Amino acid sequence: MSITRYLINNKKPYDQNYELLYISKSKFENDWHSTAHFHPFTEIFFITDGKGAFHLDDAIVNVNKWDLIVINPNCLHTEKSSLSDTPLEYIVLGIDNLLLNFPETYSLTENEQQPNLYRLMNFSKDKDLILNYLNQLINEIENKEFNYELICKCILTLFITHIIRRTASLQFVEESQEKLNLECIKIKNYIDSHYSQNITLDFLSDLTYMNKFHLVHTFTKQIGISPINYVINKRIQEAKNLLSTTGYSIRDIASIVGFSSSSYFSQMFKKVTGVSPKNYRLKNAKSK
Repeated sequence: MSITRYLINNKKPYDQNYELLYISKSKFENDWHSTAHFHPFTEIFFITDGKGAFHLDDAIVNVNKWDLIVINPNCLHTEKSSLSDTPLEYIVLGIDNLLLNFPETYSLTENEQQPNLYRLMNFSKDKDLILNYLNQLINEIENKEFNYELICKCILTLFITHIIRRTASLQFVEESQEKLNLECIKIKNYIDSHYSQNITLDFLSDLTYMNKFHLVHTFTKQIGISPINYVINKRIQEAKNLLSTTGYSIRDIASIVGFSSSSYFSQMFKKVTGVSPKNYRLKNAKSK
């Protein structure tokens, strides 16, 4: 008799506490309405058919069949389907307490980096295995047999582990993802609605009854960017829209989005986007 024994090294167990919040299937139809939004949890999309585009933070990413998109918490996003004969279809999972690290980062300012927010990958070679995991999850949730929650956690673990194995640079962030602080949500929502106004740290401190140091530290930790740089980013985002869709002068746009001068606006616009407002308009202007 011959016996081969394989031992498992349990010195570093991985007790991941992520939780499946939902899984759903979507297909583009005439009543499809999607607006930009963000979540305090991670979403993973798997494109099962068609073509479309994801608006992720300040980027537009085209997607095709068998693409997989990981969107980390607090990334502003929305999805749009192709209007041709290849409408977008996908399966999406919402997963709490999961944060994945990607190697790419980009600087918002010289001294601050935006955390990794999303990653697009193609799984055409693994499509059958990925679909099997996702369909098993849907089947378990639909039937709700004994201990289906445990089975879902096991399937989800296999699914996530397979994604990480296929992408060597993709890894868990070991520090647990905290829930968004209610005061941070209040600040973010206020900036989203009043970005064109004169917003200072003193004002935000009075708004939330937090001292400035604690406010900056907490907001940066949970949103991924300081409050003032979030204001600048929001203004630039709206300026890009105005530059590409209107005939307003650069001076007027600077004033509309809240910059004190057109020169400061141009300086910050180029720092954030890499191009001047004028060159951005030349490349992106839409026919009016």
